[in-house]
Amino acid sequence: MIPTFLGISLVIWLVMAFSPGKPAGAGGGGDMGADPSAMDPNRDESERIFREQFALNRPVLWNDWTSLSEEEVLASIQIVRGGVAGHGVAIFRRARERLMDWGRYAVPALMGLLRRTEGEVQTAVLGWLRYSALRPNAIHEAGVTPTEKALALDRQHQEENQRLKGAAMQWPPASQPAEREPVLARWETWYRESASEWDLGFAASLWRGASDTQFGRYWGNLLTGDLGLSSRERKPVWDMIMSRFKYSLSLAVPSFLIAWILAVLLGVVSATNHGKPLDHGIGLGLFLLYSIPVFATATVLQRILAQELKWFPVSNFDQGAAATQVMTTWAHFKDILWHITLPILCYTYGSLAYISRQARSGMLEVLKSDYVRTARAKGLPERQVIWRHAVRNGMMPVVTLLGTALPVLLGGSVVIEYIFNIDGFGLLLINSIHQKDYNVIMGIELIVAALTLVGMLLTDILYAVMDPRISYA
Repeated sequence: MIPTFLGISLVIWLVMAFSPGKPAGAGGGGDMGADPSAMDPNRDESERIFREQFALNRPVLWNDWTSLSEEEVLASIQIVRGGVAGHGVAIFRRARERLMDWGRYAVPALMGLLRRTEGEVQTAVLGWLRYSALRPNAIHEAGVTPTEKALALDRQHQEENQRLKGAAMQWPPASQPAEREPVLARWETWYRESASEWDLGFAASLWRGASDTQFGRYWGNLLTGDLGLSSRERKPVWDMIMSRFKYSLSLAVPSFLIAWILAVLLGVVSATNHGKPLDHGIGLGLFLLYSIPVFATATVLQRILAQELKWFPVSNFDQGAAATQVMTTWAHFKDILWHITLPILCYTYGSLAYISRQARSGMLEVLKSDYVRTARAKGLPERQVIWRHAVRNGMMPVVTLLGTALPVLLGGSVVIEYIFNIDGFGLLLINSIHQKDYNVIMGIELIVAALTLVGMLLTDILYAVMDPRISYA
């Protein structure tokens, strides 16, 4: 299960990472006509924090920024200096994002360029150096008080940032080389004092190359059970998912029990009446139901039973917080039941035909076995032969389906929840797709993947419980 889950998580992450467009909240790159030579360290701080928080300012799989060349950095600066008019929107934005994302990785190259360049180019290099040398603002988890050590480090970084933003670390516009020399000397002094940050050995470079990436950050959080923050609502993904748990579970559990109980009963009845009109009638009725799409049934029932006949509510899980606060527990339960009857009905019938056919096939196979003929030869009542001897082994195909039932049970139904506006996992997933809230999408998909693996494990265990011939000893 563990390596399978690792593989699934990698596939899910790659699909999200290489999807076109940006996550919600990533912004559009700021003022594209801005003059980079007058780069303000405070500009676009909101976008910078967002990109840092969601690791969008890091390479996807491997970080080779520890060896950025001066030529590569200078080329990006020249593109930004040329602006949109000189290079087009896409090239300009990509160069600007590269410079923003490199951050302190670009400091060694920028320090080298500071002495190599002159005039306006040197001023542009200084602007990006002042931007890149800043420490990112600390991002602490909501509701968690930072430790004293973390707060002390934050204060140290803030003091360093204030020093780098100061007037002593920049020169006035149109300044002469002699006026720039003291500023250059102060930057070189600061760089020597901080040189250990960029003087990495082989092992440290290798570790940073693998860990300081989008995937490295993602998996580092995942190993601690942290699914990240919603880029749309800035809330922990785990809390958002758990808040929808009761809604999806209220639909799925009753539907699951009704569908499986009816499916087993109909499968047994069909198998024991094999080839008879009752068997044909049950099969025809179930396949007619199975052939009707769930969204069509839901829409028709909503239109007729809810909108025209007013027998059921059109949508939602209950009458809302204002109304339910004055209800008794029993009245609230009846209100919920009244609201979810149509969704449960639509939820149930779609799987009923398939499961009952599996139950029928399993029973037909068992009814032909020797031990069933022996039980009948002993004179046992037909009901005892069927329900005591045949059903237990005949339900093995149905047990196999449990592996996929668990994620469906807890994962919600996108179609049903969307049509009836029930705020469960399914509606959360489709809204997150519309809003490009990648962390929420990945969180839901990872939970569904984990549930699938757990369901398969439970299936294997149930095999041994139901069939004495199977043992994993």
